[in-house]
Amino acid sequence: MRRRAAWFTMTVLLAGCASTTPETPPGPGGPASGAVPAPGSAATLDRLRERARVVLANYDAALAKSKLVLVPGQESREVGALEPANEHLKQVIGAGRLRPAGELPGAPREKGEAVWPTGERVSLSVISAAEGLSRLAQGRDCAGCVPHTVTAARLTTMRVATSRGPATVPAWEYTLQGTKMRVLRTALDSGPTSVDPPAGNPDDIPDGNAPESFRVEGRRLILKLVGPAEGADKPCGEDYRPEAVEGENAVAVLVQRRPYSGPEPSTPSGTEWGCTLVGHERFATVTLTAPLNGRTVLEVQQGQPVPLSTL
Repeated sequence: MRRRAAWFTMTVLLAGCASTTPETPPGPGGPASGAVPAPGSAATLDRLRERARVVLANYDAALAKSKLVLVPGQESREVGALEPANEHLKQVIGAGRLRPAGELPGAPREKGEAVWPTGERVSLSVISAAEGLSRLAQGRDCAGCVPHTVTAARLTTMRVATSRGPATVPAWEYTLQGTKMRVLRTALDSGPTSVDPPAGNPDDIPDGNAPESFRVEGRRLILKLVGPAEGADKPCGEDYRPEAVEGENAVAVLVQRRPYSGPEPSTPSGTEWGCTLVGHERFATVTLTAPLNGRTVLEVQQGQPVPLSTL
């Protein structure tokens, strides 16, 4: 799961500095010891840049395993809603605890394709409906759950968010006993591969913000973020400075926080000053040294692909 700052994030339109990936080996992506650097400090920026290099190396490793890399959470999804009488099945289905009532279809063909709107295609092996069903539960905890019954399966397609934008892939659609809700799961074998997050303490992540999505305008990346309504010149506000660390296959985007640092506002006697944590849609711009040209955009907090916006 992507880790968020307490203030989700606000950004202003700043032309961030673009940098290329250094040739030195990446570090561990976190400090060895000591206090956490303050937001907006040089130490925080150094940690973010170091983590960006680790993220690029991890993405290269994932790409070497599979040509299809999904945005987290795209392998499966539920279609339709559970009826009120079936609400008790929510946890079971969400955890992929499903079992077939009988024999499920095998793979109807050896290969299937992931297809992008640009016409780009990647061919991968297709798995059987039974194998897809078994993979639904992998990595999901559901202590004490009693598996629910699958009555049928058919091969169809589903649209998924990948490291190179939205693509259409083969998928198994499972019909569930006693409910109109169905479950979709990608039917590709050797992919999709996910990107490993940087090693270390998952709670020890450099201060910053992960973009929600991005769009491309020439060499500029327009990053969509969520944060406070005001800039750093106002109490409770923050500014953000984006920067890109560029690699051959991907671009790691870091967004440094610059919070309000002025005096606390005056308040009526007997009351305390505080901020309301309400998120607002914001955009920030970073300019690359070269066009994106099919490279993947990664956030540095967890090292995962940032979805390409079609709007």
